[in-house]
Amino acid sequence: MNGYIKHFFNKKIVKLPLLFIASLYVFAMTFFYFNQEEFYFHPKTLATDYQYQFDAEFEEINIPVDKKNTLNTLLFKAKNSKGIILYLHGNAGALHNWGMRSKLYTDNNYDVLFVDYRGFGKNKNQLESEKMLHNDMQQVYDLLKTKYQESHIIVLGFSVGSGLAANIAANNSPKLLVLEAPYYSFESLVKKIAPFVPKFLISYKIPTHEYLKKVTCPIAIFHGKDDQLITPEGNSIQLQQLYPDNITLHLIDNCTHNGIYSSDTYFRILQKLLK
Repeated sequence: MNGYIKHFFNKKIVKLPLLFIASLYVFAMTFFYFNQEEFYFHPKTLATDYQYQFDAEFEEINIPVDKKNTLNTLLFKAKNSKGIILYLHGNAGALHNWGMRSKLYTDNNYDVLFVDYRGFGKNKNQLESEKMLHNDMQQVYDLLKTKYQESHIIVLGFSVGSGLAANIAANNSPKLLVLEAPYYSFESLVKKIAPFVPKFLISYKIPTHEYLKKVTCPIAIFHGKDDQLITPEGNSIQLQQLYPDNITLHLIDNCTHNGIYSSDTYFRILQKLLK
């Protein structure tokens, strides 16, 4: 009898830690599912009366994306404009720092529009879904089409913005699609960073590889060889192998995830693309 009781309690002692770990995992995954945006996006918030300061002239435009919401954007114009670049930035910061890159494009005779996503910068609205993100970007693109011929529009996406840019190009007809440090799919990127998260809980899929199937314009990809956040292997290289006839891949030596813009190689190649 004593042996049975001892065996019974030993089993209970083993089960209790396992139940605790399982409960903790379920709690963590539930929290993740309902708060994914906090893990994916790290915006810098700005006061609504914040005054942007740049060396170049610019126009601040709030673009309506639905009946109640607008997105804060910055438009920099070139002296002899050949068109416009729609710039979709990464998952952090806000327009006050992304706008610093405008000179690269205006010096090559292209206007450039930088867009902050919901929850970034002066945008006090909150991002709630992938569908909302894509819809917002399409609304911005639709406005550009009323100001520029579509054959004069270039869509450029960096990091998180690369999948959004690919989707825009897939559903429209821009002149060129430029992807910088792109991912094969956002879902696969999340799985690599957090392999313990089940796929069915990842609500932001953003399948860049699927979007590129429908893109008819030329595609240029830039990726740093030393990028450890979104590695070229399994992302840019795999995308180029899927669609070799339409994608030109530029792998940049001694370049990390955020180092593309300090590369002379990038400047030189981009200058040729924008001629």
